[in-house]
Amino acid sequence: MTAAIVLAAGRAQRFGECKQLARLDGKALLQHALEPLRKSKVDDVVVILGAHAEEIRREIRFDRERVLVNADYADGMSTSIQAGLRAIDADAVLIVLGDQPFVSPRTIDLLIDTHQRTRAAFVIPTFDGRRGNPVLVDRSSFAELMNLRGDVGCRAIFADHAESIVTVEVDDRGIVTDIDTPDDLPSR
Repeated sequence: MTAAIVLAAGRAQRFGECKQLARLDGKALLQHALEPLRKSKVDDVVVILGAHAEEIRREIRFDRERVLVNADYADGMSTSIQAGLRAIDADAVLIVLGDQPFVSPRTIDLLIDTHQRTRAAFVIPTFDGRRGNPVLVDRSSFAELMNLRGDVGCRAIFADHAESIVTVEVDDRGIVTDIDTPDDLPSR
């Protein structure tokens, strides 16, 4: 079983407002990040909210996703990853960024298929030679993620596991495209 943890708890200080609810093609940014998961092979999806949690819950319709509020979100991304890990029971987990609206469901399925074939500790997509997200993490590395502190994610432990990382080149610019400021939103 493969789960996904969608990280959407941040305050989005650079964005200047609730980024998760910023409109893109008439839908909230977070909604765009959830759609590829709904169309993929992912078995379980946990969305981690924090700042603006009530506002987001009022505005976004969650289908099969479970929603958790991370009371410790101000202590950094690591706390949201850990809240998600405590909520799942899976062989692997995709760490999905809630501000990446263009990731393809095909990419997600390829990461899952690659993990099932290789059982690598980490499966990382690359586009044009650049590492991107989401990252798939095998259960064997969950304990290490539970020891992270502060505003860090999986990259904080990659250096210690170079031999356990499998990279997958994808034709999906969405894995390296995130929305940090209003100027990053495409005008469509």
